[in-house]
Amino acid sequence: MTSTLIAIILTFLTLPSIYGQTKATSCDCPKTQYAGTKSDTTFHLSNGKTIVLCGYKNPDSKPATFSEFILAACGQGKIINFWGATLTCRLRVNKDVLLVDNLRNLPTGKGLKYQETVWTTEKIFFSGQKVIREVTVNRQIRKYSQDEIQTVLKMYKTATPGLNDSKMKLANKLFIATISGNKNARQYFKEFKSRFGTLDGAFAEEYHDLTAMLELWDRKE
Repeated sequence: MTSTLIAIILTFLTLPSIYGQTKATSCDCPKTQYAGTKSDTTFHLSNGKTIVLCGYKNPDSKPATFSEFILAACGQGKIINFWGATLTCRLRVNKDVLLVDNLRNLPTGKGLKYQETVWTTEKIFFSGQKVIREVTVNRQIRKYSQDEIQTVLKMYKTATPGLNDSKMKLANKLFIATISGNKNARQYFKEFKSRFGTLDGAFAEEYHDLTAMLELWDRKE
């Protein structure tokens, strides 16, 4: 076989890989009631699949976070799901998996201060053409020390009746103390409604969310 023929064969063999690396699939979202069809962000997975996001991008967040958005896989006529306005999410790609971090403002910082905390992470990947979704709780979330737990318990014991913003912050601290493994904090969290009065409006919604989060935490994965 001549050197010229070998060169021609090698050229044809390398063409697919060259052009395959430079061309990326892009698309828009299917029409829904939740968001527009124009994609805001495109996620390219290592297996060649592409997922697009349509919805609201929080302008001041770095890295970018999203609320009230849909995800759709290119080439499929339906959305993967809709994430509502009450959620704040950060998305990232790890090889052939799209990771959706659900962020919560929780008192997990030093001095029981609030900070943005990853609560759950949803993995979105493909089995053939089928979209697979798996949600896991972030069990590496910072737990309270024994001193911090005792501080929260004292705050509960000395709190006066009546609901306000500070009481709801206490509910959040009791939640973190509970997942830190303290039984008294768990009992106080359950008694919160009867101790401080009837919950309604935003306070009821917040306590309901915390209760649902605790139920999710207690599940064995």
